[in-house]
Amino acid sequence: MADEGPILHLNTTPTWRGGEQQTLLLARAMATHRPTMIVGHADGVLLQRAKDEGIETAHVRSIGSLRSLVRRTNATLVHAHTSHAHQLARWSLLGSAVPLVVTRRVEYPLKRGLGNWFKYRHGVARFGAISNAVRDALVSGGVDEARIQVIPSAADMQAIDATAPLDVTSLQLPDGARTVLHAGALSSQKNQDMLLHAWSDIESRCPDAHLLIAGDGERKAELHALATSLGLHRVHWLGFRTDVIALMKACDVFVNSSRFEGLCSTLVQARRSGMCIVATRVGGVPEVVQHEVTGLLVELDDVSAMVDAVVRCLDNRDMEAIEAGVGEGLEGFSHLQMCSSYQDLYASIRVQ
Repeated sequence: MADEGPILHLNTTPTWRGGEQQTLLLARAMATHRPTMIVGHADGVLLQRAKDEGIETAHVRSIGSLRSLVRRTNATLVHAHTSHAHQLARWSLLGSAVPLVVTRRVEYPLKRGLGNWFKYRHGVARFGAISNAVRDALVSGGVDEARIQVIPSAADMQAIDATAPLDVTSLQLPDGARTVLHAGALSSQKNQDMLLHAWSDIESRCPDAHLLIAGDGERKAELHALATSLGLHRVHWLGFRTDVIALMKACDVFVNSSRFEGLCSTLVQARRSGMCIVATRVGGVPEVVQHEVTGLLVELDDVSAMVDAVVRCLDNRDMEAIEAGVGEGLEGFSHLQMCSSYQDLYASIRVQ
C-alpha cells in the first residue's frame, strides 16, 4: 500500500452504539499517526462527533459514491466497522487494488448462502475479531483463521480516569440509597426483561436499593410496561446519557443482562471505573469479566442467580478480592493498544 492516502473508516450506522464508539476511538488514535477519515451516514451521530473532534469526515450513500471517494482521496485502505459497511465496501472495491479490512463485532454464526459465502471468503484482506468468541464464530463459518486477528474492543483509559463521579443529588435519590446501574440500548439484545424480573426480588430484599437504567431504544414502551406490571417502585429511567462514566463512578453495582455480546466495551469501562459487576456469561463477556476474579457471571435468564449476585455485591459479602482486582489487567483493552494492533494488521497486508 502506498502511504500518501488516508485510511477510510467506514461505518454507516446513523445511531450511536458500541460499534460507533469503537470506530471513533480507533480513528481518534489513528489520526495522530497517519491520514485518517471517518466515512458514514450524512446525518449520523458518528460523523457529527468526529467533526467536533476535528477528524476528517465524508458521507456516502451508495456503492458509486464510495468508489468515487476511494479514488478521489487515493485511499490506501478501507476499514469496514459494521456488516452493512462490509457489504458496501466489498462491492465498491471490486476491481480495485485497495485492500479491505473488516471488524466483526458479533459472535453469532455466519448465515448460510452464496452471498454470505462470497462476502466472508473473498475480497477481505484481514478480519479483526473483537474477541476469541467472535474469531471462533468466523472460523466455524469457514473463514481461514490465518486471516483473522483478535483485537479487543477498547476504552479510553485516561478519559475514564479523569472523569469525576456524578453528583447523585441530581438524580433526587433518597439519602443512603444503594445504586445499581445498567447502561445500554433498550433492545432485545440487552435483555432488560431479565434485569427487571430480577429487580422484583431485589427490591424486596434490599429496601434501599435503586435501579438506574441509562439508555433508549425501540423497546422503551414495552419495558416501561413490564416494570409497571411487575409493580416495581425503585426503577429510574434516565434515557440516553452522555455521562455514563460519571454515572458508573457514582453507583455501587453495574449489571449487564445481554443475550449475546461480541465483547461489551461497557464492561471494560465499568471495570476501569472500579465497579462491582454482575453480567450474563455470553459471547466474549468472560474475556472481560472473570467470574469470582473481576466480577460475577450468571447464566443467561437465570434470574435467581442474578438476584443473588446483585444482592451479594450490594451487601459486600466476600467481595474484597474481586474489588481489589476489578481495575487490574486492562492494558489489552486500551484504545491505544487497539490502535497499535490495527497498525500491525495493516502492515501485515502491506508486506504480502
